[in-house]
Amino acid sequence: MSVSTTGPAPAPATRSLRTAPVSAKHARSASDPSIGPSDERLIQTLLWALKPLSNLRGSMPLPFVIAFLTVALDEGKAASAYARALGISRTAMSRYLRDIGDRSRNGGPGLGLVTVQARPAHSNRRPVVLTAKGRETAKLIFEPMRRARAPNPRVADALDANAETI
Repeated sequence: MSVSTTGPAPAPATRSLRTAPVSAKHARSASDPSIGPSDERLIQTLLWALKPLSNLRGSMPLPFVIAFLTVALDEGKAASAYARALGISRTAMSRYLRDIGDRSRNGGPGLGLVTVQARPAHSNRRPVVLTAKGRETAKLIFEPMRRARAPNPRVADALDANAETI
């Protein structure tokens, strides 16, 4: 093992999370075809669609977002079924559901997006469903996605009018 006598090593560069984002056009090389204009539009749509989740609380961990969207897509399953579908442990899924539910795991207020229903006859199967707040948040998330998928604005308006199934 050798020791440097030229002085201390420079501190690693850190980047603040609050710095202004770099435009995607400026961040990549001009010769990099991996993200085209249509991909940029999809990324912008995704960011816009997820904005309602960031409005709930200053920041929301990605596992909470994934848990919420998984429940929104297929309500009424037990936590263990969602855990299997995502390839995570039941314990982790239960923690995520608790945090996006009424009360967080540390005893503070949760996000109120889902609730676990009690079934007295089947105490081992407790379905997870969206709350009214969760349904409204899901609508706000899926609306920009529907608009981006629609071929023209009139079709997008018709899709929004028929979006009552969420």
